[in-house]
Amino acid sequence: METGSRSYDPLQQSSQFIKGVGPARQVSLERLGIRTVEDLVMHFPRAYLDRRNLVPIGRLVPGMEANFTGTILAVSPRRGRRARSILTVAVGDESGVVNLVYFNQPYLEKYFRQGERVVVSGEMTIYRGTRQLVSPECEAIGSDLTESLIHAGRIVPVYPLTAGISQRMMRRIVHGALEKSSGAVPENLTSALMREFDVPPRAEALAAIHYPESLETLERAKRRFKVEEVFFLHLLLRERRARAGRERKRPPVPPPHPLLERFVAGLPFELTAAQRRVLGEIAADAERAAGLNRLIQGEVGSGKTVVGLAAAMLAIGKGYQAALMAPTEILAVQHFERARLFCDPLGVRSTLLIGAMPKAEKARAQEDIRSGSVDLIVGTHALIQDVVAFKSLGLAVIDEQHRFGVKQRARFGAEEAVLPHYLVMTATPIPRSLAQTVYGDLDLSVIDEMPRGRRRVETKLVPADDRGRVYGEIRAAFERGEQAFILYPLVQESERTDLLAATEEFERLQRDEFAAHPLGLLHGRMSFEEKSKAIELFRRGEIRGLVTTTVIEVGVDVPNASMLLVNNPERFGLAQLHQLRGRVGRGGAAGVCWLLLGEDCGAAARGRLAFFASHDDGFEVAEEDLRLRGPGEIWGYRQSGAPGFRLINPLGDHELVRLSWDAAGRIVERDPGLGLAEHRPVAYYFHRYYRPKVELAEIG
Repeated sequence: METGSRSYDPLQQSSQFIKGVGPARQVSLERLGIRTVEDLVMHFPRAYLDRRNLVPIGRLVPGMEANFTGTILAVSPRRGRRARSILTVAVGDESGVVNLVYFNQPYLEKYFRQGERVVVSGEMTIYRGTRQLVSPECEAIGSDLTESLIHAGRIVPVYPLTAGISQRMMRRIVHGALEKSSGAVPENLTSALMREFDVPPRAEALAAIHYPESLETLERAKRRFKVEEVFFLHLLLRERRARAGRERKRPPVPPPHPLLERFVAGLPFELTAAQRRVLGEIAADAERAAGLNRLIQGEVGSGKTVVGLAAAMLAIGKGYQAALMAPTEILAVQHFERARLFCDPLGVRSTLLIGAMPKAEKARAQEDIRSGSVDLIVGTHALIQDVVAFKSLGLAVIDEQHRFGVKQRARFGAEEAVLPHYLVMTATPIPRSLAQTVYGDLDLSVIDEMPRGRRRVETKLVPADDRGRVYGEIRAAFERGEQAFILYPLVQESERTDLLAATEEFERLQRDEFAAHPLGLLHGRMSFEEKSKAIELFRRGEIRGLVTTTVIEVGVDVPNASMLLVNNPERFGLAQLHQLRGRVGRGGAAGVCWLLLGEDCGAAARGRLAFFASHDDGFEVAEEDLRLRGPGEIWGYRQSGAPGFRLINPLGDHELVRLSWDAAGRIVERDPGLGLAEHRPVAYYFHRYYRPKVELAEIG
């Protein structure tokens, strides 16, 4: 069917026209990001209930995970001890009766109606001689046999929901969307790719992921959509990199490199073997026609910044400018001060550009950058503003690159005639399979060696009632001349939480526990001048303890700080705790990190933190963090509508990631524009569905 010059596409029709939706429920669906029929059929279940084998109630036995249908015979709310509500729902069939019991959920009473048929899933137990199921899944299935088969007698989907949409309703709506789009789901993989990935056709997989006939078909359907999540991302990254290399050449940086040699020779320390290896990889890339496009990973304190500055000498030595961009003004200033220390003796001209600079200084720096009178430019996102124009940018070094979005990173060199070399750095360890997924357009280098003399930070879990003992150890360390960070998850107390907060605790600690020792305060809501003053006083040792928030995660380097006390560590991810732990033990004294547990810290959180305390390898910590939290939206896109990882786990599915990366590479190398007839299914989906979503997210 044609509508004008555009073909009718059921998948792109508004989801409000699916039976059972309408304008009011469409508002609720949009909170889940659902606007079209395609969004509905791609709204995958978060779990499944195996209701294939329904058993009579009379055959239920204690400990049995069972599925059964029955009729509600009675609904009995009452109050138990301590005034907690208890709702008992008696359900029966021809073979017997069983009670469904719900504690402290009085609102459920209105959902159960006597005489209604329901399907129930849960574990049967015996309490005081009575058979019961505590808080089971229970849904009304009505008398319509066709609709009942959506909710029972099969493997049943359990969807993510929002207010105003019940599980039963969502199943009915998605089922309607599947029927409406039947025959209209475009295949987006070639037959060869489906064989290579061992996945079923797309339409078959879409039906199976919602209503699988077996657990085996469900797993094959999931594998199919895992492939989609990662393959089209890899195709995009491969295609962008190939296109950039064709359209805009990078400046050649061939040897010899006398400025680099002088820089390394003038350092007050020796580079580690790992730093030298990575620097060699950088230099080799800079010679190639494809240029330098590399991600450097390294632990906090492994010496990434020095390697980044050394790379800058490659470009500057050939007459180009180099830029170093940091995510915070504190870190940018720290990098600038270190750069001047190492580079001024070499005659390298440097400047700083951050938002907090006075207007006149900022204008002068922008003019120096434009005229080429400076070689090395250090700054924040101020470097990628429209008013900044480089004379000849040869290298862009981006520190803590995960803190910049894809769009922000792409702004570097966007207006330049010659594409600069790119070097991005992160202290957040990323397992190789995940790095290949998230940063697939970058080559990977790892600085896997710490400078000589760097010692392990001892990490200790401390129960909430041991706070006084920890304060005593910190006071003793202050007497020895050491310094400490005292960290809180919040800036100010909130009425909705009883967590300690930095500002209130700073005043109390200064008045009570540490009255004899000067303390400072640092948090993200302070002005740049206030932050800089606090850090400088701490660095000079004029204050012994710095009461702070996670603002110290990057950019605060105080070698004399040997102690870190983290309040309510259960509020943080393991990777973030690892970053924070890296702030101490950078000088002569051994580092110690106390994790002061909150009073309501549960067993799961304790187990997670115990793992952290016993592991200091950043990659092991990152893998555990990702295993627990899931990868989510981790590749720099945060806006709604951008592709994300819902099914694939690059850690557990690393073999699929490798297959995808290799397949995308072969296709782009052989057919850069996806113009060959054999690639038509891939090209149609990539250009019509996938890339527009990414570009929309980048513009948003």
